[in-house]
Amino acid sequence: MKKIFAIFSAIVLLITLATFSMPDAHARFSGGHSSHSSSSHSSSHSSSHSSSWGSHSSSYSSGHSSSNGHVDWFTLFFIIIIVLVILYIVWLSNKNQTQNIISQSRERRFDETQLTNFKQQDSNFSRILFLDFVHLLYVKYYRFYGKKDFDYLTPYLDEAVRHDKMLDLLISNQVIIISEIVINSVRLYSINSIGDEDSIGVEIESNYTIHPAFHTQDSGKQHTRYARSERWFFQRKKGLLSLAPEKMQALSCPACGAAAHFTDAGECESCRTVIIKGQQQWYVKDRFVLNQSVVDTGDLVAYSEEQGTNLPTLSSPTLLQEISVFEQQRVVVWSDYWNIFKQTIVQNYFLELNAAWTNRSLNKVRHLVSDRLYEANSFWMELYKQQGWSNRLDDLKITDIQLIKIELDKYYETITVRVFASCFDYTEDTNHKIIGGSNKKRRAYSEYWTFARRAGVEKAEPVFNINACPQCGAAADKMGQSAICEYCGSKISTGEFSWVLFLITQDENYSG
Repeated sequence: MKKIFAIFSAIVLLITLATFSMPDAHARFSGGHSSHSSSSHSSSHSSSHSSSWGSHSSSYSSGHSSSNGHVDWFTLFFIIIIVLVILYIVWLSNKNQTQNIISQSRERRFDETQLTNFKQQDSNFSRILFLDFVHLLYVKYYRFYGKKDFDYLTPYLDEAVRHDKMLDLLISNQVIIISEIVINSVRLYSINSIGDEDSIGVEIESNYTIHPAFHTQDSGKQHTRYARSERWFFQRKKGLLSLAPEKMQALSCPACGAAAHFTDAGECESCRTVIIKGQQQWYVKDRFVLNQSVVDTGDLVAYSEEQGTNLPTLSSPTLLQEISVFEQQRVVVWSDYWNIFKQTIVQNYFLELNAAWTNRSLNKVRHLVSDRLYEANSFWMELYKQQGWSNRLDDLKITDIQLIKIELDKYYETITVRVFASCFDYTEDTNHKIIGGSNKKRRAYSEYWTFARRAGVEKAEPVFNINACPQCGAAADKMGQSAICEYCGSKISTGEFSWVLFLITQDENYSG
């Protein structure tokens, strides 16, 4: 009996460990790819790759017990029942803990009244533009870190945030390169005033690769990919109006508009103006690394249960008012417009983008997504290709599309929806062997998709051709990675001419 008990104890331990250490990342267009640090919760597809484009049976037999040293089958059966009860309690506890983490995260949703109040003093402010600016500065920060080019960011960084302890430690030992910087999620955290300055906090989830600048025989083994969750706080002088899109979407001198080339004192090399932080543009006053972990490539093909699909939909509390304002500004009947938008934009984009992901042909849908979303998904697709993997989303079906939020500002209008879908989601190796997921069991999931376009675009959705340049009408087959149409020279991914998919947020991470 001691041996039997020992065996079952070992089984309990192994299964318990497996329950708590199960990898929880998988593919899909903007679906996860182990972008979260291990100390923060993520679902099987959570950021995202970004947002991202991812039982057993038992039997027993009974017998008679004896008193001559043979197995007591009644006792064995009793032990099995105890083991199953323990496993159920462990599973239930783990599930409840996961749901509690998700619930707590969603309860910390950004207070939209902060943004409404802020727009009353800055009528030029656009969430889309500001987050683009954050994305641009974040990428430059890590790309230039430890290099002379880092001085170009002087007007945008407080002295206290010009150093990163982990990176400084690595640089002190050797010259390193930070590359493959991918932002999976960036969202507003807070808006308030501090003295005579306005402050905006953002939460950023990203990952990047660190490797030696000088290759050695085994330098390939030294490449390490990290996942980070950070909080950045931006400040500027109170009472300023936000800059126009062309100045927010590029790091340039606020005085002369030239590309950002500043000395370490903040002097523009073009016009010799010394830029004082926060007097014309946002700068990073503070930053915190919340979580960090090493990304294990092997986790990319691990599948586990979806976490947020059954969570309640987080619609905007002022959605009816937002619909009314949209109707007045666009001079439309919302019910008619919504039916067209669901089919022409949401459904078509959803199916086309996921098909492009499955076929590894994102270049064909370059004009449908923002630069940030394209860069993130392109990286993960290339990583899969290097590993010889192919993620497939077969027989993809949309089961529901729900309106979540409409946001209008001076420069952009955005519509956020929640898409429910299911498919056969699995990953194959070069021999077409399934190494993750299933092509037999459908996987149901949901995601929040945010579409954006410039205010005042008059192109009617019913005549929009998803396979054509929205500006000149030519085939969208020569966009290139920059999303510039080779026929008319227009950059399409900014929403200047039509809707673009700006953001994908996984259901368990969405907080409004």
